[in-house]
Amino acid sequence: MRAIRVLAGKGLTVRSSHSYIVHAGSEVTELGTVPLAPDGSFAIEVPADTAIALQAVDAEGRSELNEMSWIYVRPGETRGCVGCHQPRQVAPPSSLATLQALRTPPLRLLGQGQPHRFRGNNAAVTGLMELQFDRYREVAGLNRHVEASHPDATGQETVQSLMAQLEGRDPARRISAAQRLAIFRDPAAASVLEQGLRAEEREARVAAAFALATCGTRASVPALLRALEDADPLVAQAAAVALENLTGQARDFDAFVEVGRRAEQARAWRRWFELNGWDTLETKLVARLHQGDRDQVRRAAVALGRIGGPAAREALRGYVAREREVNPYPEWRQHHQGDGTRFNAHSPANPRTLQAAVRALGYLQDAAAAALLAETAQGHTDPATGNLFLAEAAIEALGRIGAPEAEVALIRLFVGLPDYPEHTRWYGDHDALIACHAAPVHYFITEALDALGSTRAGDLVPHLIRSVPTDTDRALFPGNDDCETLVGRVLRRSGAEAAVVETCLALLGDPAAAPVDTIAQALASTHQAWGGKPDPENRAAQILSLVCRDRRFEPRLRAAFARYHVLGNDIPRVFDTGIPVVTKLPTRHWVSFYLARALGNLADPRSAETLLSALAQSPAEAASGRPDPLGPGVLFLHNDLTPCWRAAVAWALGRLGDPRAVPVLVGIVRDFDNAPDTRHAAAEALGRLADPATREALRMLASGYPEISTRRALLEAAGGVGPRQLPPPEFVGAAEAPVSGR
Repeated sequence: MRAIRVLAGKGLTVRSSHSYIVHAGSEVTELGTVPLAPDGSFAIEVPADTAIALQAVDAEGRSELNEMSWIYVRPGETRGCVGCHQPRQVAPPSSLATLQALRTPPLRLLGQGQPHRFRGNNAAVTGLMELQFDRYREVAGLNRHVEASHPDATGQETVQSLMAQLEGRDPARRISAAQRLAIFRDPAAASVLEQGLRAEEREARVAAAFALATCGTRASVPALLRALEDADPLVAQAAAVALENLTGQARDFDAFVEVGRRAEQARAWRRWFELNGWDTLETKLVARLHQGDRDQVRRAAVALGRIGGPAAREALRGYVAREREVNPYPEWRQHHQGDGTRFNAHSPANPRTLQAAVRALGYLQDAAAAALLAETAQGHTDPATGNLFLAEAAIEALGRIGAPEAEVALIRLFVGLPDYPEHTRWYGDHDALIACHAAPVHYFITEALDALGSTRAGDLVPHLIRSVPTDTDRALFPGNDDCETLVGRVLRRSGAEAAVVETCLALLGDPAAAPVDTIAQALASTHQAWGGKPDPENRAAQILSLVCRDRRFEPRLRAAFARYHVLGNDIPRVFDTGIPVVTKLPTRHWVSFYLARALGNLADPRSAETLLSALAQSPAEAASGRPDPLGPGVLFLHNDLTPCWRAAVAWALGRLGDPRAVPVLVGIVRDFDNAPDTRHAAAEALGRLADPATREALRMLASGYPEISTRRALLEAAGGVGPRQLPPPEFVGAAEAPVSGR
């Protein structure tokens, strides 16, 4: 453990149309990471009245221990604790001399700029604990792959966009760009991150140092050595963490001592480098690969992946070839299923050491390892006999190697994969969630093909479609998530956009459409979960939303939306079961939701009239009443079924940029017969559309608004100030403690 990552959660107000207990998750925003002082303390400033959770992470940003519940602070409140397992009433000592972290101002982790967001889950059904959290962060992302300026940008172009933001003039964007570059772990960003160590904002400098722990190279060391003497102890401590990770050495740097002693420690680091050249260091790290201590092997493998040369490549290939057949999972899983699928750091099932060695071959772009990695992945994708942790690491490494043979291997591997719920069940997903999230193996192959800009995935079209989660969790957010974004980009680059769109439109009743049988069969392949089983119409609209970016299709998508949003609804809720149940998914709601999303993605001005009319003239969700507050259906909030398709229409209007939408959207926010989702989406859309004349009215509306999430969205729309920027004073709390939130 080298740092604490701070997460903010926003509850999802959309209720499943099957039951209110399904998908009780959250939208998680990564506020930032603070280095631990050597005594284990830290002090942070976080937004008030916001659900906060803490993760203890290693230098790579990989989760080691997670808080499994939420905490919060009120405006101006100071909170602290002694440790996760101490009584809640026990407070830490408040003396500055006692806690090192209190010798410097708390790090402001307020979600500045455009922080990383991902789909979080109910803590009761998280399966593999720490590793499951990592999986959500990377595989269930919401905005990791949407930074670039055009819909078919690759992952590399996203990294370049973030690098440009780090060099730009916006202080908040500099902070979030440095934080997000750490997730990509791309050495191409190292030089810009080295410059980021000189940023004006301490939060940007701390984030740049942490990002160099996982993006850095040999060339990054001089800049990190200089950062050891940064005037801010948090920057210096983060730089020390990065140096430890890049070299595999634990030097116990203490940035919280007086300046003279810190300068002495920095000189000791420099002397160590003078005495240990890169060749000497590589030899020592290679020798550690043969030790029995898995933690030492893991540390060595991580470092070799960042700074290794030919000797490291050869040694890592040998290590992976030896260890890949050590597979405890078939036996282990006989006794660990579902919610019981978990292990601690000392368990033989802990995969991190072998994963580190495999990933290191990818970071080193070792083309000679491509065949080994392809064979390894191929041998471990069967959930009954394989080690999926090993398979996903091998796939990630193949994507980083990027040689033509790696691309061929990835395509061949995808064709043979089982349906994704077989993989998500292996990871311990609860039955409520097995069709909800992407499977890591499927996701990482798609991400690798996207990063390579692959145009050779034409044979994968039906397989890619089937890999997109079909559960009704897809409508918890108005926009596409990262999995859908990546699949859409790979399909378009492979020349499949027209065929997929035509087939989807045919399933939605377009008489002029020309379907393709294999694609239609893939669209009909959906999976049952607690939220229900989508029908082909639902699925066709979903896939349209992720693949269609050609405005030639806009009139036909608009016509399909016009057909579906006026359909009737005769699906009753059954209340005599104790838990409200819906016997089938409401076609009107799902198809209209996805088609509105598709029109928003096209952002064609021709859609505005139809979308405005649909939002203004359709009844609010509570127009037909609300459930009896004393009955079992009260948690549904209104009698209309979900998803709230009008929320997607409001989101789409924000994307179109038509000023005529402003009064309609303001009216939606004012009317509490509209569902919380619809009002919140309208408030966020106003952030794109509001002009100076409207902003004062939005401030007045926000001043007394009873729901904090929508209130904040209105404030952001009114003046560009909200929870992802620097909040107004009434939204900031404070705390100073070893494990604390501000």
